[in-house]
Amino acid sequence: MATTCSATAKDKMIPLAEADVLALKDKTIALTVHERPSFVAMTAGKAGFGLLGVAAMASAGNKLIDENHVADPVEIVRTNLAAGLQNAYGAKLQPTDTTITEAKKPKEIAATHPEADYVLDVRSAGWNYAYYPAKWGSYWIGYSVQVQLVDTKTDRQVSNMACGANTRQSPKAPSREQLHANGAQLLKDVTASLGWICVQLLAKEQFHFAPEQVASTPAEYVEPLASIADTAPADVAAATPSAPSQDANQPVAEPPAAAAPSGGMH
Repeated sequence: MATTCSATAKDKMIPLAEADVLALKDKTIALTVHERPSFVAMTAGKAGFGLLGVAAMASAGNKLIDENHVADPVEIVRTNLAAGLQNAYGAKLQPTDTTITEAKKPKEIAATHPEADYVLDVRSAGWNYAYYPAKWGSYWIGYSVQVQLVDTKTDRQVSNMACGANTRQSPKAPSREQLHANGAQLLKDVTASLGWICVQLLAKEQFHFAPEQVASTPAEYVEPLASIADTAPADVAAATPSAPSQDANQPVAEPPAAAAPSGGMH
């Protein structure tokens, strides 16, 4: 899949085992909903104010999301991975529970739907935009999500994986004005694109779906930054020395990280 974004799967990865694949047929799966995390709009002007700056960035980011109705990409991830479990392994999906839960641990997640055989818990861990230190007027966008499949009868975490996706290595780096323009349309497109990247990565690495068993990324979300006017100069790439050295056009999975991702700012 061609994309200007990169993605990694990390933190205590538990891919779905073959024995658990066979056990899913005709079993019921409940779907949970979590509160949307704060969107962190990291600008150079607020970055120097410590905790006050973080609070201001979250406040400004949430205002941007609320006023422009930017959708949390979690719905893209939940809907398509759930459909994959049904289409590929014969599981039976229950309607999504719209009651917001704070459950994060397997035992807590299992308790949300004891009537189901499994619970598919998909939770956005964080999302943001941030400036490049070497070019304050250019921004990258990030998103992260955690997906757990829990057996309600045993409280066992059958599968677990977190995906972090971002545009840090994109040759195009939009300005804040471009991200905010036209009802934040570019931001909507890029965050949706990051959600789709996590769908494809988790479908392959976590649930072992064949390509035809999960929906393809819609064309409008494959290269959402391609249409912007400015191309990021070399100093943008130089500003991200910690970025993975893999081909930025291909999402990849990495070995488990030592700690859970702290949101889309990885």
